[in-house]
Order: sequence, then C-alpha cells, then structure tokens
Amino acid sequence: MKLHFAQAGARAQVVRLDHSWQQVLSRHPDLSPALCGLLGQMSAASCMLSASLKFNGSVMLQIHGDGPVRLAVAECNAQMGVRATLKLRDDWQTSLPAELLDENEPALQPLVNQSGQGRFSLVLDTKQPDQRPYQGIVSLNDESIAAAIESYMGQSEQLATRLWLAADQHSACGLLLQQMPLEGGHAAAEQATRHEHWERLVMLADTLGPAEMLATPPQELAHRLFWEEQAMLLQSQLVQFECPCNRARVGRMLAGLGQTEIESILAEQGQVLVHCDFCNSPYAFDAVDCAQLFTESTQAGFDQATQQGSQVKH
Repeated sequence: MKLHFAQAGARAQVVRLDHSWQQVLSRHPDLSPALCGLLGQMSAASCMLSASLKFNGSVMLQIHGDGPVRLAVAECNAQMGVRATLKLRDDWQTSLPAELLDENEPALQPLVNQSGQGRFSLVLDTKQPDQRPYQGIVSLNDESIAAAIESYMGQSEQLATRLWLAADQHSACGLLLQQMPLEGGHAAAEQATRHEHWERLVMLADTLGPAEMLATPPQELAHRLFWEEQAMLLQSQLVQFECPCNRARVGRMLAGLGQTEIESILAEQGQVLVHCDFCNSPYAFDAVDCAQLFTESTQAGFDQATQQGSQVKH
C-alpha cells in the first residue's frame, strides 16, 4: 500500500508478503533463519522499490557473495509479481557459527562479504528490446540490507530514504519512507516545517521492531504508526509470486551457449535439462529440439523447438 504525507512532502510504501513468500520458500526448503531473513528482506525491498518507480519494468536486487551465499536475487515487476532465489556454497553449513545462521536478522558481512569481494547491485530493467538495463552498485559496507539500500538511494537519487525490513519463515515485510525533492520558490520557514514533519515520520517508524512488523497487517501497521500524520492512502496492490520463465527464453539461452557446447552435453547426458532457479520448472531439450535451435535459415526451427511454454503465477 502507498501513503502520501503532504506536510512532510513524503511518501510511504508498506508491503507484506505471505502467500507469495511461501511460494518462494517452497523452492528453498530448510533455509536457516538468517538466510530466510536475507532473501525475505531482499524480496520485500524489491517490491517497495518497484512500486515507487513509474515505468513498466522490473527492479532486481542481486548479491554475488564471497561468503556462504554465492548468489541471492529478488525481482519484482510493475504488476507486483515477485520472485527470488538463493544459491549457497557447498560448505556453507561449516563456514559460519551456528548461532549466526540461527539469527533472524541477517548480518551482511559474514553471509555475503567475508573477504570484501561481495557485490550488491540494483538493476532497473524496462523490458524494452532497444534499452539496456541500468545497473547501480550498492555498497556492502553497511550492516543490513536496509542500510545498504538507504545509502545507495541517498547517493544516486539524492532523496532522503529510510527502510525497515523483516522476514521469517512465514512472512516478509517492509516499510519505506522517502522524501520528495523540493521545487524552487519555497521559503526557508516552509522548508524547515517540511523537514520537521519528515523527522517526525522517521521517529515514529523507528519505534517499529521486526516482531511487530511481522505480526501486524499493513493497514493496521500504517494506522498504528501514522494515525496523527494526515496520511492519504493512494493505492494498494496485491503481490503475487510470478516467474516469467518459459521454454522460448530457455531456448534462447541454450542457443547462446553455442552448438558445440550443446552437442557436448547431449553426448554426455542424452538431453539438455534445465531447471529454472526461481520456480524450479523443468525444461528438457532432446537431440531434435537442440538441432532445431540452430536452424538459422528460418525462424520455424527455433519456434518448433520452443513451442511448449508457460509462465508460472501463484
């Protein structure tokens, strides 16, 4: 849900993922509390950032880690379709003390940046064939996902931004406050009043703890925090799990590997089997399918090889 605070010149996003978060976790069973918190917080943050942008694309948060977490990705599109995935090192269970893995609040440095080589990026993809995705680099020097995104937004967008995130095995939740830039012609007194109201919003939101956020529906949470702040409800959207993978996309990926590589896989395994990392959908290509991928004389070969497709929504 979206809120507007006229006196502070600010807006808020409040998100809660329940069923959609369970769909993500069903593909990643037995995650420890810390790993569940990491992926859940990234998922909630991607939803709020996507809702705050005015374009028909997606926002992706992506961490390439040098700790137990090799890769963590959360993506949300303009229709509030969210998906997320996480990959771990083979020795992840022995690379951290058990007490760190059991903490609900993930610590970035030991999980994804042990040697200072982890990379955190925010990708804006308009989904237009003539436009390349924009990628911004987010510092991993902060202690939390929320603090890292706050720092990035303050530097890149030059907007005062605060986030509060929480996630467990049941829900992933978030609150985002963002102050809009002032246009010219405002008196100093008006700017001071605006800043005072902004500081009050932040002070109220700082009273919010992870347990309360996870236990409280968004409407009740917003009312509990901001009932005196003359908030205007702008919009509410339902978040759902959605993975846009399909056979045609997988076929294009395989074609990009080159015919020699595909033939090598066929010789060893008899078919090329790909599972989507986000929704775990299987895509099998036999020798005939693979040969058709590289039929360049007409589009018919590729279409024939990839004619079965689907998009997963829940």
